Amino acid sequence: MQEALAIIKKDMGEEAFILSTKTKRGKGPLGLGGDAVIEVTAAVDEQTPQAPLPVSGGTYGLRPPLTTRTPEPPSAPKPQAPAIRTTSTPPPPPMDLQPIRRELLEIKGAVEALKEQDSKNVTILRELDQMKALLSRIQRQGMPSAQIQLPPSLLELYGDLLANDVDPMIALRLSEYTQRALTEEGDAATVDPERARLFMRRVIANFIPVASPIQLEPGKLQVAALVGPTGVGKTTTIAKLAAYAKLELKQKVALITLDTFRVAAVDQLQQYAQILQVPMHVALTVEDLRSALRFYQDRTLVLIDTPGHSPKNDDLLEQMRRFLEELPMVETHLVLSATTKPKDLADIAARFEPLKPGRLIFTKLDETSTYGPILSTLVRIKRPLSYLGIGQEVPNDLELATSRRVADLILPVPQVIA
Repeated sequence: MQEALAIIKKDMGEEAFILSTKTKRGKGPLGLGGDAVIEVTAAVDEQTPQAPLPVSGGTYGLRPPLTTRTPEPPSAPKPQAPAIRTTSTPPPPPMDLQPIRRELLEIKGAVEALKEQDSKNVTILRELDQMKALLSRIQRQGMPSAQIQLPPSLLELYGDLLANDVDPMIALRLSEYTQRALTEEGDAATVDPERARLFMRRVIANFIPVASPIQLEPGKLQVAALVGPTGVGKTTTIAKLAAYAKLELKQKVALITLDTFRVAAVDQLQQYAQILQVPMHVALTVEDLRSALRFYQDRTLVLIDTPGHSPKNDDLLEQMRRFLEELPMVETHLVLSATTKPKDLADIAARFEPLKPGRLIFTKLDETSTYGPILSTLVRIKRPLSYLGIGQEVPNDLELATSRRVADLILPVPQVIA
């Protein structure tokens, strides 16, 4: 480039300037790539501009120019080199920057407006994403979204019920009832979500049937039997009831077990009986059961532990039915685990119906994070809830069921973080 610039200055004058440069690859001896060639196009500011002078350079020096000049006739005198003409160009007038400033201000305003609109769009998109997630959760529960005609505040509560494993149809009925009640008081579409939640909690509390605790009267024998599938905690629940009656209420208690099928079942109840210092009897036949009840006539409470078995075992279920028929005044509690799947709970309740349970006990509340199946089961079998088992500790981890407690489980109040 330095050699090319020197040639240009020499041939075209000091006023010459470069217009463009281009690097080309020449052809070698075999027609393939040769040395690199730099083509330079220059010009000079004259009235009659000269043709651009291409100059090429290689590795071993400059090559001949690519353009040739027509030689002068021999007879013509050799012309003198033309004088380099310089012209003075007047300075350009000062540029008016005001239009540019206005355009820049307009562009800035447009950018700010776009930013503000983007902020609004982000908020809208976030709300749409939340609604989409809610509808997706609803559809996963099997309820088509097209059937749900609820305002946003109640739609959120509906989603919370589903997340707590409440049956979709029961959740929808609760939401529709709440909507009708709030519509009568005002516009349900604009109701405060917290107000809607508190109202629905009251609806659930009023709907939950609860039973009074086992009634004990001095001088009168009360018999209570616990039935249910294996593994739900019947024996532990009996120990809790016995401990409360003996230690807190100061009543005379006796224990009877019919569970001779499960390994170490008798030993487990016997250990509880020894700790509480209450008598225990094992009944193998119906006659054994009659004899034990006659013997414990001086007791206030007799608790009967029954064998845990599969509800599909019809023979054992029939045997249990014959045992309980001998106790016309027995108070039968069906014990269910809160960890059982909702569909299985409905099946268990239906299969234990021949035993005519009058009350329900839900255990293992400490082993689950969803409590909707409790509500769904109460709706299906229409039996009151008597007790809630919340742990293994005897006797403290047994609660008397209340409608408010169940409402807290089904639709808890959001925790406010300070």
